Amino acid sequence: MVEPGWYDDPDGGGGRRWWDGVRWSEHTIPPPPGAIPPPPGAILPPPGAIPPPPGAVLPPPPPGAPGVTARQPAAEEAVPGPAPVAPMVARPPSHARSGARRRVPRVGLLSLLGVVLLVAVGGVVIALMGGEDEPGVDLISSGEQREYVVDEDGQWELVIEVPEGLLVIDVRGEGGFDPVAALTDDSGREIDRNDDRSMEQLEQYGGGAFDSLIERQVPAGTYRVVITGFAGQGGAGQVSFPVVGG
Repeated sequence: MVEPGWYDDPDGGGGRRWWDGVRWSEHTIPPPPGAIPPPPGAILPPPGAIPPPPGAVLPPPPPGAPGVTARQPAAEEAVPGPAPVAPMVARPPSHARSGARRRVPRVGLLSLLGVVLLVAVGGVVIALMGGEDEPGVDLISSGEQREYVVDEDGQWELVIEVPEGLLVIDVRGEGGFDPVAALTDDSGREIDRNDDRSMEQLEQYGGGAFDSLIERQVPAGTYRVVITGFAGQGGAGQVSFPVVGG
């Protein structure tokens, strides 16, 4: 194999062309003044390397060095290159050569199990806490009563299941608490609301003028009773159902 270097240009012209050790590159040096060019079409085998003339701009290093792209020769001057060789990859020394057996660390597995256990415990805690905020459905009948507590700017809810007919919700406050009652259907749509009961309701059901009372004909189904405080106040009291399905 001829070493890389500057050789007489096989394309003619009297100049020199860089031979990269495998094929001719696209980098050339023009011939010096008065040089006699070789006959056109002459293909010259690369002789010994000829140093470039003074002041010549050298091309980048041959392929394999950074920033160099080899010239693709024409079909008539193609030179078959050597078969590609798989690159050598340095391998770290193996502990098996010294007879030591590698052990898989268990820290990652233990950490993963700990995370799974923590998520499971957290899910149980959230489910238990969520049970307080999202009560179950109570099957309500006439005469039932519940105690309630409303935080400041908060609300108290009770999900009830009732038969078709008249539904009366009597909400009373304690210690001057002014409750506001609302009734929503199972889709979350508010169907009734009351702050202060009327004179007729006072005469029929009793209570105070600032207590709430809802009277409504409803189809059988599931409903939500929502109690808040007037102007966002907090307090406590009782909610009862004197008439259910009457």
